[in-house]
Amino acid sequence: MRQEDISMEPGSHTAPTDRYCDLVMKGGITSGIVYPPLVAQLAQHYRFKNIGGTSAGAIAAAVTAAAEFDRRRTGSAAAFETLKDLPAELGEKLSEGGKTKLFSLFQPSPGCHRLFRVLTNSLNAKGTWHRIGAVVFGLLLGYWLATLAAVVVGIYVWAVYGLHAGWLTGVAVAMLLIGCGLAWDVFKELPKNWYGMCSGMQGPPSATETWLSKLPVPWQPQAPTEALTPWLHGQIQDLAGLPVDGPPLTFGQLWSVEGFPPPWLKPPPDTTIRSIDLRMFTTNLSTGRPFIFPLTGETCRLFYLPEELEPLLPEPVYNWLVAHSKDYLPDPDRPGSDPPPERAPKGLKELPEARDFPILLAARMSLSFPLLFSAVPLWAIDYDPKQPDRTFERCMLSDGGISSNFPVHMFDGLLPLWPTFGVQLEPKVSTRNNMVYLPREYMKGYGERWDRFASKAGGASRMGGFIAAIVSTMQNWNDNTSSRMPGVRDRVVRVRLGEKDGGMNLNMEPDTIEKVAARGKQAAQELIDRYVGSPNEPGPSQGWNDQRWIRFATSLSMLEKRFFGVELALGDGHPHGQDYLAIIEGGADRVLPGEKAVLTPEQIAALKECIAAMRAFNTSMRDAYRHIDFEAIPETDLRIRPSL
Repeated sequence: MRQEDISMEPGSHTAPTDRYCDLVMKGGITSGIVYPPLVAQLAQHYRFKNIGGTSAGAIAAAVTAAAEFDRRRTGSAAAFETLKDLPAELGEKLSEGGKTKLFSLFQPSPGCHRLFRVLTNSLNAKGTWHRIGAVVFGLLLGYWLATLAAVVVGIYVWAVYGLHAGWLTGVAVAMLLIGCGLAWDVFKELPKNWYGMCSGMQGPPSATETWLSKLPVPWQPQAPTEALTPWLHGQIQDLAGLPVDGPPLTFGQLWSVEGFPPPWLKPPPDTTIRSIDLRMFTTNLSTGRPFIFPLTGETCRLFYLPEELEPLLPEPVYNWLVAHSKDYLPDPDRPGSDPPPERAPKGLKELPEARDFPILLAARMSLSFPLLFSAVPLWAIDYDPKQPDRTFERCMLSDGGISSNFPVHMFDGLLPLWPTFGVQLEPKVSTRNNMVYLPREYMKGYGERWDRFASKAGGASRMGGFIAAIVSTMQNWNDNTSSRMPGVRDRVVRVRLGEKDGGMNLNMEPDTIEKVAARGKQAAQELIDRYVGSPNEPGPSQGWNDQRWIRFATSLSMLEKRFFGVELALGDGHPHGQDYLAIIEGGADRVLPGEKAVLTPEQIAALKECIAAMRAFNTSMRDAYRHIDFEAIPETDLRIRPSL
């Protein structure tokens, strides 16, 4: 537990109360141990304003927001000191020769122990064939009854028909019985457990168990007292200075805590300001798109059944959720659109407003790594059928990394008020020794991220690498592309990991955990050296000034390209449609799409002023930009897309 009298390490800097940064962290399962020392180091120089992440990055974002919340309330940096020591806690052995605390957080649900045994047996396997052998051995151990039955049958056939017949029969029986058991677990137990081996809690999401799921599995360590979700809840509450058995930390508490805006920032009147803005990616597999929690202004209402979420959440979080949720009712602003209450599943409730939403639940939605952790079941209205046939469909919210594993763009505007740092996790580059890299010059860091599967020695390794590269490209192409942009690559620090570092290596040894965590502190120091500079050199750092110039010049470049098309579109003489002035004037006689009423004379005049201003801006922009020689490498683009 955290001690309030702890201060940051001797010689450390105290972050100015008006110096802020944003932080976006990539997902990577156990690679997330990089983040606690990184955050603690940055906290000595910056206050955290906007914090985001995906999967393991969402866990890190949640605990960072909790620690910043406590610092804003108390003025103490003790929470960040606790955060810094988290990797050492996770590396502790629970017993002599036993598993680490980190490994113990991954607890399979009843019915999924055998699958989890196969997974853990293949951890740290070297090469494709070694991994295949480890999986086979894991199957033999996990489905030990089938293995035992095959051995008994094989021995009997050997005694009657000879060694060769006995060996073949034993293998055939083992394949048949293990195959049946594996099929049962994959197609029955996994779906029942919301498609994951671990629920995050000590127990399955479904109370229904079968005789097969109750069979014991030998060589399985005893489950410790905490699984990942209650452990994370305890960390969030402790870092925020809140009781573990009390109300959970919510997004609204982060938004309203004092400490922002600083005196030098003059927001427009009547502007809603969030003191700490935490956002986390998750993926709605049922609708095929990402969601960012907390949902604000979302067109899709989300609901839940209490009996489905209760087994996935610690009791205080679940109780808060139910107490701040309302029973389903059709949207009064869309009469006749939503199904009547009698068509809703019994007991259906709407998720609380964003202000009352627990950050623990948002993090749990983001970290649902496919097949390892259960997805989170929610419900939404299916608007495909016509009324009165509309009803509700279950939505499965899974790992945010499926859609965006490194959403570095999450807080970006055209121009930055403060740095938005990104932390990229990537494989070690065989030709380089540096395990942490931050580009220091404009012409550095825009190279491609290579997956050299085609250069592997064995055919099996190349084929496995080819399939893995397909999945990785579908998952990361947008993030990889964004990370190369000017104004992005110079604020993204890359932490490189070896084959046994992080990722699916749930059973890392303490020294490996310590080694990987140390790179987090090194990565933070790279950012500090570049963006804060030396304490002996007062004034803004050259790195921050360079970042601001690059973002400014890049934005000008994107605007200049886009406004050329705007100028053409605003012109007269379209042969197959009215010009915009005529469309606007026609709005006085009919309700234009998206408007609630016909346009008033004042609105028409204002819209005409907007067109005149756009034309004037485009003319001056075009004339001025001719004298600028900035070259965006790689070339950038500005697009309109829906908010997530």
